[in-house]
Amino acid sequence: MRRPLLSLMTVALAASACSAPQPPAPASPATTPAGAGAASPAVAERRPAVDLSAYEAGRSRPVPDPLYPAYGNPSIDVLHYDLELAWKPGTRTLTGTAKLTIRAARPLTRVRLDFGRTLKVDEVTVDGAKVRATRKYDDLTVPLAEPLAADEGTVVTVRYHGRPKPVDAKQRRKDIAMLGFHIAGGGAAWALQEPFGAFTWFPVNDHPSDEALYDVAITVPKGWSGVAHGTYKGKSSAGRTSTFTWQSTDPVASYLTVFAADRFRMFKDKGPRGIPITYWIRPRDVAKQLPVAKRMPSIIRWLEKKLGPYPFPSAGLVATSDSGMETQQMIALGPRYMEPSVVAHELAHHWFGDTVTPRTWRDLWLNEGFAMYFEMQWYADHDDGTIDEFIANIRRFDPELRRENGPPGRYRRDSFAQSNVYYGPAIMLHEIRKRLGDRKFFAMTRAWAQEHRNTTQDRASFTRWLKEHTGRNFTKLINAWLDSETTPR
Repeated sequence: MRRPLLSLMTVALAASACSAPQPPAPASPATTPAGAGAASPAVAERRPAVDLSAYEAGRSRPVPDPLYPAYGNPSIDVLHYDLELAWKPGTRTLTGTAKLTIRAARPLTRVRLDFGRTLKVDEVTVDGAKVRATRKYDDLTVPLAEPLAADEGTVVTVRYHGRPKPVDAKQRRKDIAMLGFHIAGGGAAWALQEPFGAFTWFPVNDHPSDEALYDVAITVPKGWSGVAHGTYKGKSSAGRTSTFTWQSTDPVASYLTVFAADRFRMFKDKGPRGIPITYWIRPRDVAKQLPVAKRMPSIIRWLEKKLGPYPFPSAGLVATSDSGMETQQMIALGPRYMEPSVVAHELAHHWFGDTVTPRTWRDLWLNEGFAMYFEMQWYADHDDGTIDEFIANIRRFDPELRRENGPPGRYRRDSFAQSNVYYGPAIMLHEIRKRLGDRKFFAMTRAWAQEHRNTTQDRASFTRWLKEHTGRNFTKLINAWLDSETTPR
C-alpha cells in the first residue's frame, strides 16, 4: 500500500500506508459439552485450565479503536495463531484451519472474532469440543461452554473454506480503497492490510493493540511458493503440492501479516551478523527486481547505525502484484515500488511500526513520521540534497495537507494514511533534532526503538519518555505539530 507522492527537488519521495466489546450472553444449550447435564456451576466439574505460558511473549493489552471501532475486540487477547492454509489457484479457493490460543482480557462467556463473510465456516471447536458459532456481517461469535475469568485461556479452532474477497475500506486514498485478500490473473494471490483486512483470510482480532505469535503453513501446487510473515522454516512436498512453513517468535500486529502465493523463485542472502534474508520474486521479474532486493543488507546496516540492531531474527522481500507494505520480517512490494528508497522506508518501519507499534490508529504518525524522516535521510546520505532541503520542500505542502485531511494526530476517518501523517510528523522530528543536535537526536531514535521492543505505544507514552530521556519537555511542540489545523511556525 505504497504510492508515489509529490516530487521533492530531483527525487520523488513516497508515502506508504505500509499502508467494541461484546456484552455477556448466556451460552446456548446446544454448546454444552456432552455429559455436563444440568449440573449447577457450584458442582459442575470445570474443564482443565489452558496453559498459556508457552505464548507469554504474545501477551497484549487490547483497546478499542477510536477511528475504526468495528474491528478488533478489546475483551480478548490472542496470544498465538496456528494457521494451516491451502491455496488452489485453479479454483481460486482458500482452505484453512486456524487455531487461536486466547487469553481473556476480562471475564467472557463468548469470543467475538473478525472474519470475512465470504468464507464458509465448516467447524468450530473450543478446547476440542464442537460448538455452534454464529455470524453477523464480518463477525464470528463463538460461545463458551463455561465462562472464562480474566487471564484464563481457551483454544478456539476454526475450519473454513471459500473464495476470499477484499473489503471496502471507505478511504479516499485509492490504493487502499480495497484491503485484504486479492486474486490476480492465473490465480496468484496476495493479502495486505492496513488498517484492517486480515479478517478477509483468517479469523483474527484485527487491531494493532493485540499482537500475537504466529506459526503459518501454506500449501500450494508444486512449482508455486507460499510466503508469509516471520522466519522461513522450510518446505516439504507430498504428491502434487508443497507446504511452506513460517514462524514469528516476536509478536505481530494483524496488519503486519502477509499472504502471497505465486510461482516465486527464492533467493537467499545474509544481513548484518549473518541475519538470514530471503527474496521471493517471479521468474520474469528477477532481472529487474533482484538487484533492488539485494540492496537490503546494506540498507539494514545503514539503518542500524542510526537505530540500533535490526529487531528481528530474519528479513525478506516478497514481490507482490501491487502495493507496498512493511509486513513483519518480509516486506511486500509491487513492481512500481521496487526502489531502494522504498526498501529503506519499509525497513525503517521494522523499528517504527513493527517492533514498536501504535496502540490505536490515531497514532499512525508514530509509524509514518519516523519512516518518512529516515527515507529522506537515506536520500540525503546517498543522493543529491540535504535533509534540511527536503524538510523545506515538504513544509511547503503541509498547509494544504492539513486542510484536506486534518492534522496528523487528528486526521479524518476517511483519510487514513494520507500524506499529512508522513510530512507533518517528519518536520516535527526535524524540529526536535535541531533542538537536541545530531548526537542526542540519533541517540533518542535508537533508544526509543530498542527500549520499547515488542510493545504498543501512543502519543502520551512517547511524549513522556522523550522528556525522561532528553531532560527536555517537547509536549507543546509535539501537540502543535500533531493537532494544529495550520502548519506551526
